[in-house]
Amino acid sequence: MRVVIVGNGPGGVELAKRLAGEFDVTLVEKENLPHYSKPMLSHYIAGFIPEEKLFPYSREWYEERGINLLLGTEAKLVDRPRNALVTDKGEIPYDVLVIATGARAREPSIKGKEHILTLRTLNDAKLIKERLEKEGEITILGGGFIALELAGNLAKAGHTVRVVHRGRALLGLDGELSEIIMERLEGAGVEFHLETNALGADEEGLKTDKGYIKGGLKVCAFGIVPNKELAVRSGIHTGRGILIDDRFRTSARNVYAIGDCAEHGGVVGGTAKAAVEQAKVLANLLRGADDRYDFSFRYAFFKFADFGVAIIGKTKGPGSWLGKDTKVFYEGESLVGAVVLGNVKKAFRLEKAIKEGLPID
Repeated sequence: MRVVIVGNGPGGVELAKRLAGEFDVTLVEKENLPHYSKPMLSHYIAGFIPEEKLFPYSREWYEERGINLLLGTEAKLVDRPRNALVTDKGEIPYDVLVIATGARAREPSIKGKEHILTLRTLNDAKLIKERLEKEGEITILGGGFIALELAGNLAKAGHTVRVVHRGRALLGLDGELSEIIMERLEGAGVEFHLETNALGADEEGLKTDKGYIKGGLKVCAFGIVPNKELAVRSGIHTGRGILIDDRFRTSARNVYAIGDCAEHGGVVGGTAKAAVEQAKVLANLLRGADDRYDFSFRYAFFKFADFGVAIIGKTKGPGSWLGKDTKVFYEGESLVGAVVLGNVKKAFRLEKAIKEGLPID
C-alpha cells in the first residue's frame, strides 16, 4: 500500500518510522532539511546545544528504512478523484494520504508588525540567535509554553528578557499556579509585563497600553495557525484546522490528518507530544489494528530555565494541593487533572492514574 505523508514534523516522521518496511512510504517536505526538533529551538538560540543536535535523523536514516524523502517539494493540491498528490515537482499517486503540515506562528496584527519576528522554523531561530548575540536583550510577546520556554532559556543564558502578555494567567492555568511559575522565571531573570496589550512596534521598541517598552529585538510567540491551505485548495472540510473524526479521517476518502494542522471537536493538538501520539495510533489503524486516541486528554511537559511543569488532563476549576509540588483537580469524586511542578516521575504516575481512573496516594 502506498502511503504518502505531507510534512516531516514530529507527527509525519513518527508515522513514517512506524509504517516503514510494511508499506511503501513517501514523505513530502517543503523545507530542504530532514526532520529537526522544533521544541529544542529555544535551547539552540540560547547556545545550550549546537545546530547539529537539532537533527535526530540523518538522510541516510530515511534511506536505510526505505522511506522516500522528498525535500524541497511543496504539496499544491490533492487530486481526490485520481488519488494523486500534485506537487511543484510532479504528481505522486497514493492509496492513503496523510496531511501532517503542522502550524505556523501566529503573527501580531498591530502597526509595525514588520519589526517583530516569529519563531517556528530553524531559519527563524537563526535570525533570532544572530540578533540576540548582537543586542543581548529580547522582548517576547505571549504567555504560552513557546514564549515561556524561550524566555526561561534565554534568561538562563544571561540575556535580558522581557515577557509582554495581555492576560494575567500563564499557560491557561489559574492565578495561584501562574504566580508560582512567574516567580520562578523572575528568579531566573525574566521581567514580566502582564495585562499589557501591544499597540504598535518600531525599530527601537514596543508601544503598549502601559507605556513604551524599549528593545530592538521582539519575538511574537502567542499561538499557532494550523497549516490547512492544502486541504482548503482541495475542497477538504476545514474549520480552524483540517476537520477530522476520531480515526483521523478527513472529509476526503483515504485522506487523513494529524498533528497541529488537524482539528477534532473544536480542538487543535498544539504540541509535539500530541502529534507523535496521534501518529502512533494512526499507524495501528492503518495496519488494521483497533486503537483509539483520546482527543480530550491533555498532557504536556515544559521546562522553563531549570523549572519543569507538567500539565495533565483537565485543570479548570478549584484544585487542591497534594504535597508542595502538585495541584490536583476533581470532577465530583473523579480525579481529572493535575499540574506537577518539577517532579517528572510523579507526573508520569499521575498521568497513568488519571487516564486509567486509578486511586492516588
